[in-house]
Amino acid sequence: MTIQNRVNEILDQMTAFSKESYTKEEYLPELLKLQSEIVRLTFNDEHADEANLRLWDASDHLKMINTECGGVADHELHKFLNSSKKISGEITAEISGFKGEQIVFNALESLSCYNAILRNVELEYDGKRTEIDAIVFTHRAVFIIEIKNSKKNIFIDEEGGFYRTGQSMHYDCNIADKMYDRYTMLKKALDTAGLGFVKIFNIVTFTNPRIDVENKYYRLKVCGSNYLPTYIDKFQSDNWYSDENIGTMVTAVEDAKCKEPFQMPVNMDDFKLNFATLMATLECSKEEKTADAEIDEVQAKESLQAKNDENETVHIFRPSKFRRGVAAASVGIAVLNIAAFGINALLKSTR
Repeated sequence: MTIQNRVNEILDQMTAFSKESYTKEEYLPELLKLQSEIVRLTFNDEHADEANLRLWDASDHLKMINTECGGVADHELHKFLNSSKKISGEITAEISGFKGEQIVFNALESLSCYNAILRNVELEYDGKRTEIDAIVFTHRAVFIIEIKNSKKNIFIDEEGGFYRTGQSMHYDCNIADKMYDRYTMLKKALDTAGLGFVKIFNIVTFTNPRIDVENKYYRLKVCGSNYLPTYIDKFQSDNWYSDENIGTMVTAVEDAKCKEPFQMPVNMDDFKLNFATLMATLECSKEEKTADAEIDEVQAKESLQAKNDENETVHIFRPSKFRRGVAAASVGIAVLNIAAFGINALLKSTR
């Protein structure tokens, strides 16, 4: 089988990300499906615990095989490792985000005020694109909810810089700028509802109750997800939006949602093709090495047999001079004995 035929065979076995586009809700399930297929094809059902293997396990295994094959697929491996690192990061982020969202949405179910909630809203304006984790519409205001599922303590500086702290401090983003972009895009969507000025309020909520959050950016509200329903229920405002107004706002946002497909950080078709090419190249190299080893073994056996054949000589028995003398003496004695026997017999007969 040629490498190209094997590439096509591998691609036929990969069904993840087979559609032209995906929604945000479909993204994580497809990522997990892709990871499972790569693990299965990499280990070829030889690993007893494939269910617990991840994309980085497949990467390590392919690196080992490529080394054993003398680096025959260095180029393909390099591309695969770079892309798989991004995809692994996406899987981790999506799982963490999903868990955090579930915590927050479960908490929001305890709201006592009249409300409407939209999840994972993508908006775009002037070439900018953003995703809002949740929008909560109430009689008093509209809330943009940013969900953080962090394991580290958080510090937000006076300019809105967002840092994860611990033994060291790591800058994540400017949360103030991100929330302002979301505010601007949501406001433009709500302007189409014809309700005039709508009060929009930004909240960053944290799902981990064991972390400390220090916020020095006064224009941004932060709170734990367990306190979020209470804060929204008790929020006071001079504004009042009827149930009908809320329905109009929800419709306006739904209509303004980004119609473009979900943008993925990696071209999945290219990634799958690169993986299939890498696998086919390594398999071909292993087969060639195996065939060469078998040929070498046969040749070694033939060479050994030839040497053995050369060492085998035909030995012809050639008596030594001493043995020839002994044999002659023996014959002479035998002749004398016969002669003596004949003389004795002759004497007896004459008597």
